[in-house]
Amino acid sequence: MKNFMTRVGFIFIVLIIGLSTLASQPKYRTFNQIDLSQKKAKAGKVLSSNVCFVFKNDTTIPVNGLHARFNSKIISIINNGGFTTIEIIEKGKTIDATGITVLPGDSATLCFNLEKKAPGAQASFWWWLMDGAQVGEKRTSISGTYDPISTQPNGGNVLEYIYKRIIHRPDGLVVGLPTDTLNVGWIRYMKADKKYFPHSGVARCFDAIATGSSVTKLFKGELKNPHVKKHNNHLLGELHAVKLAIIANDSGATEPLDTTALGDLIYNDLSNPGDPCTGFTLRQITAFVDSALTYCTHFELNPAIYGQLDQCLSRINNAFDGDYVAVSFTPFVLAGTHTVDEYSFLHPNPAAVPMTRRTPNYSILDQIPEHSILAQNYPNPFNPITTIDFTLSEPSIVTLKVYNLLGQEVAAPITNEMLDEGEQSI
Repeated sequence: MKNFMTRVGFIFIVLIIGLSTLASQPKYRTFNQIDLSQKKAKAGKVLSSNVCFVFKNDTTIPVNGLHARFNSKIISIINNGGFTTIEIIEKGKTIDATGITVLPGDSATLCFNLEKKAPGAQASFWWWLMDGAQVGEKRTSISGTYDPISTQPNGGNVLEYIYKRIIHRPDGLVVGLPTDTLNVGWIRYMKADKKYFPHSGVARCFDAIATGSSVTKLFKGELKNPHVKKHNNHLLGELHAVKLAIIANDSGATEPLDTTALGDLIYNDLSNPGDPCTGFTLRQITAFVDSALTYCTHFELNPAIYGQLDQCLSRINNAFDGDYVAVSFTPFVLAGTHTVDEYSFLHPNPAAVPMTRRTPNYSILDQIPEHSILAQNYPNPFNPITTIDFTLSEPSIVTLKVYNLLGQEVAAPITNEMLDEGEQSI
């Protein structure tokens, strides 16, 4: 703890940074607890397409209108090509556009959002108009550009992706400090579960575990995959979210990919020198909060520090929160949202070595099988714990039973429970 609370020299470096103007800052990405508790979206599902068509006036006279029919229904007009009036007719697939003059040899570009989800949008036939009358022959079809509009991922997708593709079992993600010290505890998260979030309880150390509506027991040893109701602690939720954001950036799942990593940024609030996070990198802060959560007795004389640490982590999570926009679905990369220079309490780290993070070739797109699949449990044989993975082809009511070698039922971890499609782990 003494090393963590030492600030000499570090603030001076940050002050120098504050005096410089950083012209082009990379954008970072963090997550909030509410988003991480969401049911995952069908990320990457194509909803419609934006398509642009270029119509060239290859006649010998000026024209002031266009008639065109498309092979997909028009949802909306994105670019009117300069035409002042566009009437959508014939079940939404045909337009009459008027209001500008297109000289011979010139072109008009019109863009639409179409119902067509796959490539292949066309203007099936079209002709120019002059004062409402057709000019020249009926033209053959022309193809447009293709820009699919897909469902973006949400916090539920991100939570599942990180736990299934980045965090490896049996190590999982640890919050707190594993130790041989008696009567202290820590948490090991090993699978994706939206019920880890959101926390609303008072920020505090790992003091107790709820075992019933009003019954608790001492928090000691390792607690695996606890739902919020087991230990509702806002500081725990904020630390979990920060760690997920750091892991995601280190692995190349979030921008930026070629500069100082999120975990190496420096927290330094010059307006609040008493902030316990001031002067340290985000990785150092998470390490200290791990210690504070596990070692309750070390902070008995300063219980207010838990609220201060909670506020610090909340500021970090809020700083780079925002809309979820995938730069790429395969491999999955989530766009950054905000730059460091938008906040007075976060700073670049001149001591950190910029690194290019390798992006794993994993997709955020669901690979749903045609049939439900029950995988081999591991370890097997086991005593007393094993993990059972299965994949559902559609939302289903599931009962899962475990039998011994004699055919006797020994456990029923799931009974008539509604589960979403996709991979599951028990």
